[in-house]
Amino acid sequence: MEIMETDRKQWETRMENLLCEIRASKEAYIKLSEQHKYPQKESFFKQQAEQRMDFEKVFGDELSTVEEEGYVSDCMDREHIFDTVVSTVANGNLSDVALDRLILQKEQELIEKYQEVLSYSQIPEATSAILQAEAEDMNNMVLKLRVDLNLEAKAMDRTK
Repeated sequence: MEIMETDRKQWETRMENLLCEIRASKEAYIKLSEQHKYPQKESFFKQQAEQRMDFEKVFGDELSTVEEEGYVSDCMDREHIFDTVVSTVANGNLSDVALDRLILQKEQELIEKYQEVLSYSQIPEATSAILQAEAEDMNNMVLKLRVDLNLEAKAMDRTK
């Protein structure tokens, strides 16, 4: 019985960490859209920020339902996947391809966090369904980014 409790506590911690990652990615996308450094990407940034905002609420509600002792969301004392994205974009002169690669890498790392939570064997069905749906949306977005990245890279190759 104690092993299950320890396992559950680790899973709850992973869920809390995932919520922090979702918040950090939302904040990063908001800041990226406000930089106006990549006008052609602003609608993508805004769309991702809105999607993360919606999912943050849904997942936060689910987290408070699932956790027995209520969750304490202290996201401040840790690094997040998207923490360096805003400064990298603000301080660098990234090409569209380099920007897409950076976002693609960070999104893939975030998807891995979803997989960690989903790998818990005792996950409630509702939680699993919520996470699966969001992970699928993110995977679809990553696939689109990959296609766009390949098209941009090929276009750049042709102009050389």
